[in-house]
Amino acid sequence: MPVRIVLVALLAAATAAAQSAFVIREQGARPFGGRITGNAAGGSLHCDHGYVEWQIPEGPRRTPLVMVHASSTKTWDTTFDGREGFRHIFLRRGFPVYLTDLPRTGRAGQGCAPVSYEPQPNHDQAWFTNWRLGLWLPGDPTPDFYPGVQFPQTERALNEFFRIQYPEFNAPENEQVETDALAALLDELGPSVLLTHSSTGIRGWITATKTTRVAAIVSYEPGDAVLPDSEMPSPIERIDGMKLPPGRAIPMADFLKLTKVPIQIVWGDYIPPTMEQVNVGPRLSLDNRRVNVQRAKLMVEAINRHGGDARNVMLPEIGIRGNTHFPMLDLNNVQIADLLSAFLAEKQLDRR
Repeated sequence: MPVRIVLVALLAAATAAAQSAFVIREQGARPFGGRITGNAAGGSLHCDHGYVEWQIPEGPRRTPLVMVHASSTKTWDTTFDGREGFRHIFLRRGFPVYLTDLPRTGRAGQGCAPVSYEPQPNHDQAWFTNWRLGLWLPGDPTPDFYPGVQFPQTERALNEFFRIQYPEFNAPENEQVETDALAALLDELGPSVLLTHSSTGIRGWITATKTTRVAAIVSYEPGDAVLPDSEMPSPIERIDGMKLPPGRAIPMADFLKLTKVPIQIVWGDYIPPTMEQVNVGPRLSLDNRRVNVQRAKLMVEAINRHGGDARNVMLPEIGIRGNTHFPMLDLNNVQIADLLSAFLAEKQLDRR
């Protein structure tokens, strides 16, 4: 049989397998963590809990994946153009999957403290640029996609992209409330792989200091890093002249807990490797991402210096190009999932 026909047949078989049905042995949803204010006699409120939904396939692997949303309820779910996202990909690969809404967000919106939300008039334009689909600068009537970007350039995909973000509360109090709840969930589930993204990157690092049930952390483009307070490097200069912290300082005793779990940090494409004068004003978010990469590199170096197992993966450097801030939703998300599967296999976290 000619090679071309063999390849076409293999591709067809792989496509059919990817679309085939699979059996879910168990599924459900419930709140987790939280606290109670007041009392039954004078009035009480159950609040600051998270919300988790889970699915467990037939013949599951031992270690579940806990997928933590950042500002988008779509992060781990169906892609912007309707393909399977990480939830379904890894269910097919035999992993129990737990999707969380953190306290005071999504289906866990009943908080113990008031919150406020102000609409951002230029939300569409700012986040198109910030999440690196391309550039949409003030005065431009339409966005300009980056050449080769792995985002589906359709009206439907863009419409979903602009609608999936929910308000995000990043005060230190919120981080503690959210990580308290996540630690409580992991204590209930047992050893689990924590998948974080963007602003939940810092939540993953803090959670690992509060529970011993983190089996590994894979963080996609985390918004911040942590470093031992006794070894803080110099500030990082941003293109606008601001001196930014190299990471979040935490006690050495807490930092060393991160050396006990394997960590992988993954970055997409179109992140400037150096300061570029053009990345000011509406393009400043691009230089912010460069700073975030520098923070991650400092954190990885510190973890490994203290005997840990961490790595920083720049996708373009390993030949995977065109990814946005949402690699798990991009057109090549199966390739990104394969990278995660390889990491889990290497760390022996894919056993049944």
